[in-house]
Amino acid sequence: MRRTTFITALIACLALAVAIAPAASAKGGGTTRTISLKASVSFPSATGKAVSKVNGSERELEVDVQHIRSLAGKRVRVNVNGHLFATPRVNSLGHFTVNRNTSLGQAVPTIKAGSTVRVRTLGGTLIASGTF
Repeated sequence: MRRTTFITALIACLALAVAIAPAASAKGGGTTRTISLKASVSFPSATGKAVSKVNGSERELEVDVQHIRSLAGKRVRVNVNGHLFATPRVNSLGHFTVNRNTSLGQAVPTIKAGSTVRVRTLGGTLIASGTF
């Protein structure tokens, strides 16, 4: 009898947890947009993505590019909507990530349909690009 009661209580707790989890994740109410950054002819193996998150007045933008090992140790320019967003250094594995958030006091451009992300070398050669 005790074993049955215990198992029933355990199942009820699991059902409650499953019911609460989606409500907790939906509570934020923010919007997330993700785009793929397509490689240029000059860097055909480059891959990447840009993720924009908006939650109320808080904005976050993350740009991630990899497979550009020939640029290891060099800085690149990340432009969003034609304006300089960041100049990160490519690590020894040919990868960089830039993450900016307004809640940390950082400037983050407003992203909407048609917003562009372009990654270029300091000399101006296109590495990867995409459009939201």
